[in-house]
Amino acid sequence: MDKNKILTYMVPVLAVVVLVESVMMISRLQNKSAPVNTSNPVQTSVPESNPTVTEAKVYDITISTDKPTYAVGQQGTGYVKMSGSMAKMLDAVNIYVKYDPTAFDVSVLSFDKRLPSPAFSKVSTLKSLLVANFLIADAKGLNLPANDELNLMTFKFKAVKAGTFNFEISTGVDSKESATMIVENGTAKSLPFLSNKLSINVMGK
Repeated sequence: MDKNKILTYMVPVLAVVVLVESVMMISRLQNKSAPVNTSNPVQTSVPESNPTVTEAKVYDITISTDKPTYAVGQQGTGYVKMSGSMAKMLDAVNIYVKYDPTAFDVSVLSFDKRLPSPAFSKVSTLKSLLVANFLIADAKGLNLPANDELNLMTFKFKAVKAGTFNFEISTGVDSKESATMIVENGTAKSLPFLSNKLSINVMGK
């Protein structure tokens, strides 16, 4: 058989072999890239949050005066201070202090210089509240480092009748409109806090 005839037979055979190898290679590649069967997927379990666990407090708000006992007609100074257990950036602070306007005349409110001028502040004898609402204009918020103390409010008062009376932070139980709130920058989340009730003894003349 001459060379031309050999080539005539070999070329189709080689073509068939190449075709078969190509088909097999494509099949193997498809098997490797085939999607995983999701009819029975593997699931990653995520523990459910425990609704009975309360969020740990971030701030302490304390009310204090320059002394625990006053005589009727005597003047004093009260302080509302806030300190945090961790550093936070704040968007707003709304503070409401409940008091008895028949027992004390409150005349002056002043605030920490690190705070902006309050958007609203008032001594409300009608609602028995001392009010100061601070809105932070800076987009980054107000920085309050951990364990730093911020004097939210200083107030002057005069004792007008004998008895034992309280100053305390309003949490909104009596009215949602008078809920003390510390709002975190960026999340608009109200941060948890603990506060005290200050009792003052007023002695008669």
